[in-house]
Amino acid sequence: MDIYAALFGNCGDAVVIANDQAQIIFANAAAQALFHNDFSVLTGSTDRSDSRLFFEVNDASAIREASFPLKRVIAGMNFCDREFRLQSSEAAPNIWLSITGYPLLLPTTSQHGGILIIRDISKYRAIDLKKVRDSFRDKLTGLVSSNVFMDRIEHALIRVEQKENGLIAVFYIDIKRLKAVNDTFGYIAGDQLLVAVVNRLQASLRPTDTLSRLGGDKFALLVEDVTSFSQVSAIAETIHETLQAPFPIQGNNINVDVSLGISLGNNLSQTADTLLRQADIAMNWAKEAFGEKYCVFKDSMQADDDSNSLHLEMDLKKAIENHELFLEYQPIFLIRTQKIIGVEPLVRWNHPCRGLLPPSQFIRLAEKTGLVIPLGWWVLKESCHQLKFWQETIPQAKQLFISVNMSSQQFSQKDLPGKIKQILDAVNLLPKSLKIEITEGVLIENSNSIIETLKAIRSMGIKLSIDDFGTGYSSLSYLHKFPFDTLKIDRSFLENADSDFEKLEILQSVVRLAWNLGLEVVAEGIETQKHFNQIKALRCESGQGFLFSKPLDAHAMEILLRSQ
Repeated sequence: MDIYAALFGNCGDAVVIANDQAQIIFANAAAQALFHNDFSVLTGSTDRSDSRLFFEVNDASAIREASFPLKRVIAGMNFCDREFRLQSSEAAPNIWLSITGYPLLLPTTSQHGGILIIRDISKYRAIDLKKVRDSFRDKLTGLVSSNVFMDRIEHALIRVEQKENGLIAVFYIDIKRLKAVNDTFGYIAGDQLLVAVVNRLQASLRPTDTLSRLGGDKFALLVEDVTSFSQVSAIAETIHETLQAPFPIQGNNINVDVSLGISLGNNLSQTADTLLRQADIAMNWAKEAFGEKYCVFKDSMQADDDSNSLHLEMDLKKAIENHELFLEYQPIFLIRTQKIIGVEPLVRWNHPCRGLLPPSQFIRLAEKTGLVIPLGWWVLKESCHQLKFWQETIPQAKQLFISVNMSSQQFSQKDLPGKIKQILDAVNLLPKSLKIEITEGVLIENSNSIIETLKAIRSMGIKLSIDDFGTGYSSLSYLHKFPFDTLKIDRSFLENADSDFEKLEILQSVVRLAWNLGLEVVAEGIETQKHFNQIKALRCESGQGFLFSKPLDAHAMEILLRSQ
């Protein structure tokens, strides 16, 4: 066509234009010479079966065939200066190309098409190919970089759109508690753990699957040729099962867990950024939905992530100020007599529009936004005030204590012991009536500064308890290093302990160690008579769980106390 020849005929760069059917309608002399008049590598045309040209991209993992760039721009995807390698079947050196592509409205027919402007940059790419590949890999794990991963998603979307009922799946994988390993055992151990996790994951994947390290403890997985939702579920289950066995790192058996989010793609209206973002949102939902191994993205999650979280954050701030929150109390029983000796307060939120919200819907939000600090102080003050009332009005509650969980963010505040003392003085509660529970994560995140703080709290007469023991990277040195009075065994230790002899041995060892250190042992999650018999046989002093009582509001708790 004369208009294209006038514009691009004498251009030094190769110029190729196609209509909306990916049919070449113009190629200037530079393009004809570069591709020897065979443009199938650009269009996907199979008209010339004798063509042995392959259009490939160096993505640093393996040189692989790229998708057809003219089809991409016709579909509405433009790109600028992307570098590809053109490999000929002839005994000719490889050619490196820089390609810019744009969708184009053809001026003579008003049809949609696409244009490619191609430049031979081979002389600028005379460098060691290994260095190029290495620059696209994560140095620690050897996995492809996030840029390469995103490129692979884009190409997978182009391929899947050409298939009927085709799907791709993007997994967002968060390895839990890596920071705990770094802080406890050092960064070398943390790196060794990451490499071991990657090796185990790759052994469970297909060669066609792409695993990438996004940074830190975050990974992403691309699975193509997905045929059903059950296949996606099976992959998620396999990932969890693969990582279930402990990892031997520097003489320590370290258990890891993962949170998985999954997004599904099937057309070019989606992008790599969109799918990865959706998988990330789903992963956060999996974290919040306790007990869920994975979550698959749904549109409602996007709305919640973008707007509802912000509204919920503002509502939570008001709730703390407007007394929409309330406490329920779970009794702590003496195993030997089944007498109530203490209570643990659990925060609840009666939202004015959404009704009663479970902690899983707002505690993590409070931690992310810093609202957990005022929330934590409110819980401590409210529960101490309630305990004082019970001690003064119920004879059976005079020796009752309250066991309050405090967050990592509270422990990062200045003069924590002073703030606790102010609350005790304000309600006139004896320090011996208060027990403060902290998780292993609090110890790890504040390991350099927390010892003196804990000693100061304990010197006031307040008892200290380590909560959920065994769920993190439990270093038994915690029990020597920090001034605890009580060890709370996580409920997961009781599950199947009667048939899982390894778990039972660990449980027995923990209890014996606690005895040797003079620690009281409290068992959580006692829900069946079998659990109770196990705890009694192990001679744990006290416990809590639904077998004794579910969490009760203040009035119901008062009735239970008076009934003793």
